[in-house]
Amino acid sequence: MTPDETTDRALLRDGDSILFIDRKQRQYLRTIRAGKKINVRGAAFAAEDLIGMAEGTIVRSSTGEYLQIFRPTYAQLIPNLPRQAQVIYPKDIGTILMWGDIHPGAHVIEVGVGPGATSMAMLRMIGPTGTLTTYELREEFATMARGNVARFHGDAPNWTIKIRDAYEGFDETGIDRMMVDLSEPWRVVPHAARALRRGGVFIGFTPTVLQLKQLVDELRAGPFAAVEILESLQRGWHVKDRSVRPEHRMVAHSGFLVIARRLAVESPPPATPASSSDDPIDDGDPPLDESDAPPDDA
Repeated sequence: MTPDETTDRALLRDGDSILFIDRKQRQYLRTIRAGKKINVRGAAFAAEDLIGMAEGTIVRSSTGEYLQIFRPTYAQLIPNLPRQAQVIYPKDIGTILMWGDIHPGAHVIEVGVGPGATSMAMLRMIGPTGTLTTYELREEFATMARGNVARFHGDAPNWTIKIRDAYEGFDETGIDRMMVDLSEPWRVVPHAARALRRGGVFIGFTPTVLQLKQLVDELRAGPFAAVEILESLQRGWHVKDRSVRPEHRMVAHSGFLVIARRLAVESPPPATPASSSDDPIDDGDPPLDESDAPPDDA
């Protein structure tokens, strides 16, 4: 890659979404449109003045404030998306993509579209050879998600939204992965079992312990196994001069992630009866073998 190509890719263009960041690290998502003005914190910028600038430029507003301008990363985009529904946080989407093994060429069903943040992440991961089918009951949510995907991701010919009630089932079979974000995800499990291929991955996102328990019980009662339950926590740090400490505020809880695999059989084998020598208290964890323990200097 030549230096000119690198420089050209850094230049802002008409139609780009850009992020203004002020001295307090507050973020303002805007879109450059030729002939229009962009308003940020009471100051106006002409789009023509920004088009052709390089990302990372620091601009001074008419009020004397200095602002950094960048194209948003995906993690910066999500909290700033226009939305009517709660968005899944970037930390959770990252876990969904990795633990759910969303990969290029995968055929994926998504249940619940929200503002389209997870849809965009899925589309980026599956690439042009994969397919994403989203089931959403509310037309207004679907409309907003379509607009966000078109604006911030671009054309997505391999994405289909169906205005349907997922509790009533899916049209598709042989699906590789399924992501469910609903208030009663356990009701989808029987339909997921029919839609997913053998070995396929089910991913559920749920905010409360009671919802979590009911979903896990339903998965284990059906043709699913290798169930994992995760909670992803993220804590920022404050680093300034000699003050280095964790941030006072953090998102302490957003939701639980449940990952399960579709068995090749239609129902799991019965549990093996415990022998008289077994520990009567089963905490679900095998004893730690010495070979599994971390080294002393880890």
